[in-house]
This record gives sequence, structure tokens and C-alpha cells, in this order.
Amino acid sequence: MKKNLPIWKRLTIVALLSVFTYSLIGCSKDEDEGIHVLTYNMKFESEAGGGDPVYTWERRLPGIVKSFEDYNADIVGTQELRKWQLDELMSDLSDKYAYVGEPRYLEDDEHSVIIYNQERFEYLEGDTIWLSETPEIVGSKSWDTSLPRIVTYGKFIDTLTDIELYVFNTHLDHRSELARKNGLALIVDLMLEFEDYPIILTGDFNMNLDSENFVALTERSDLYNDTFSPFEDQFDPNGLTSHGFMGGIEGKAIDFIFYTTSSFTLEKTIIVRDKWEDRFFLSDHYPVYSKLYFIDN
Repeated sequence: MKKNLPIWKRLTIVALLSVFTYSLIGCSKDEDEGIHVLTYNMKFESEAGGGDPVYTWERRLPGIVKSFEDYNADIVGTQELRKWQLDELMSDLSDKYAYVGEPRYLEDDEHSVIIYNQERFEYLEGDTIWLSETPEIVGSKSWDTSLPRIVTYGKFIDTLTDIELYVFNTHLDHRSELARKNGLALIVDLMLEFEDYPIILTGDFNMNLDSENFVALTERSDLYNDTFSPFEDQFDPNGLTSHGFMGGIEGKAIDFIFYTTSSFTLEKTIIVRDKWEDRFFLSDHYPVYSKLYFIDN
């Protein structure tokens, strides 16, 4: 009859098996350090109604909330949220989410806020500025813009890696090409002030990547890249993001996520075409989701 192993040997074997099992099924890099980013135009709606008669905020909101869970959202750049919509969204989201950002003018105007997972990211500082010749003046407009336009940015620390980063979020003008060009140039100038940090930029840019008004970013391809271009075969010609509640996939994107190529690697990008209850579009824009990892330096 075999003698029982000494307890110290049994404990050693258990510990080795635990390490082996953890390496096979335990927490992967994907689960630990992948940053789940979305840019999300949620479609403004008057509190008194008057929006799309089918795809109302009330019908879409549960699907929007579920998409945060489905895509394990860490950082979400939003566009077209009125204050009452933002309040309802934050009320329905779990307590792990918080936001930063100011309205573009009046309190109930559009808020281009950054919603973030506060269980992972700690907000350190930031601001909202106006895309105009006087960016510090609330509600200021320039370059024939149809409405005051803003960029919200924040400095965060990732509590998993202790890496500090900046996140920018914007919604460029839909009418004036000059406002898009100069507004984006202002954003890039601001980003360059923080070029020593990893940077993520989200937004509804109201133009395609091949527009000459994208020059402020495209001429800095040494620093920044969008999350579609590495997967060109996947999204050309099926890159449509703004669909007006009509659906479809063929076309070009106007909603983008950019990142500093020296700081991040990109794993994947998805145009989120999910429907709530298989009936209701989440918005008149498809959200764009990308998963990024910090580069070990």
C-alpha cells in the first residue's frame, strides 16, 4: 500500500496545478487590460417629443444601456445627448459609470460628454472648450458654424496599469466645411499640447476620412491613426455609420475613433448594428466600437 504524500508535497502539487489552470483558463490580457472604446451619437430628442415616431428615446434607451454591457464599455464619447437624455441614461446605467463634460451653450443643449468606467479609470482633470476663434467663451461660434460646437477632454489614470492618458470627444458641424476644418485643427493643436501622453479621440466628424477638411489629422499620420484604416478590406465599401434610421451597411463612416499609434495597439473594430428587441435601432448612427491595448514601453 502506498503511503500518503507528506502534506508539504500535497500543497506544492495543488499550488502548481492552480498556476497551470490559471494559465489556461484564468484572466487573459484581453480581460485584464483591453480598453473598450465607443463613439456613440445617440440622437437628440425634445423632452416634449417630436423626434422619430418609431425610434423614440424611450424605445431606444434600454438597448443603449444594454450595449454598454454587451461591449464592456470603458470609454464612450457621446454626441447629441440633451441634458434630460443624459440624466436618464446615467440613471439607467450601473453605478460604475460617470461622465465629464459641459453643454455646448444652454443647460439643456447637446452634451458631448465622455462616459467612463470609474471602476477602472479615475478622472484627474479636463475641460470643455468651444470650437471657435474664442474657444474659452461659452457658446461662441465662428466659421459659419450652424451651432456652437465643442470638444470635451479629460485626463484619466488607468488603475490597472497606472498609465495616464487623455480622452477627447467632439461633434463637428454638419453645415460648414470651414467650421469642420478649423474646428478639427483646433482640436489637434490641443492634442499636441499633451503629446507625451496616450491619446484617444472620439467623435461624429460629419465628414468622410477622404475629405480634404480632415487634413489636420491626416497630415499627422505619424502620430494618430483611425481604427477603421487597419481593417480597410472589412469596411470598404461597408463602412456606413450614419443611416437616418434606415439601416444598411454600404457607404462611408463619419463617426471615428483615433488613437496615438506610439501608445496603443488596436485589436479590432466593430460597427455596432445591433437592434433592441430585434426591432429598434439604437440611434440614427451606428456606434463604433474598438478595443485598444497600451503598448508596453
